[in-house]
Amino acid sequence: MKKIIKLTESDLRQIIKRVINEQFDYDYYDMILDLYNEVGIEGMTDDEVEYLKSGGQSNIPDRFLGGDVDIEDEEDDFEKVGLDLFKEIMESNRHKVVDTAPDSKLRVVFKESEELLNDLSNVIPESLIEVKQGYIIVIIPENWTDDIFGEEI
Repeated sequence: MKKIIKLTESDLRQIIKRVINEQFDYDYYDMILDLYNEVGIEGMTDDEVEYLKSGGQSNIPDRFLGGDVDIEDEEDDFEKVGLDLFKEIMESNRHKVVDTAPDSKLRVVFKESEELLNDLSNVIPESLIEVKQGYIIVIIPENWTDDIFGEEI
């Protein structure tokens, strides 16, 4: 025997809100998973790694909540995250590439500026950014090096 369930308008709205929120969560999870595929774990913040490890059950990372992330145009917005934004920062700021570090990781060195530091921290995990003696030193994730500098490096 089938049971008839009566729903008030308020109940129906709550159900619709939950469905919409769950769909957004899946979209955010896919976007963060794409970020992982693009930059690897070393190019992600701790929040982003935790979000992936939890299967999307933890809080959505701030980088994805900070602006108007248009879920419908996910690919257009997401391509600007990470590597492309870093390339734009490099093009618009004087920098020097250092490839002689003992750990063999490439670094890009910029002259220190508060605005540049803010821009970089929105693109690259803070663990890969170091400020020393008036310079901002960025450790480049390994999977970015070919895209940034070409095959020869």
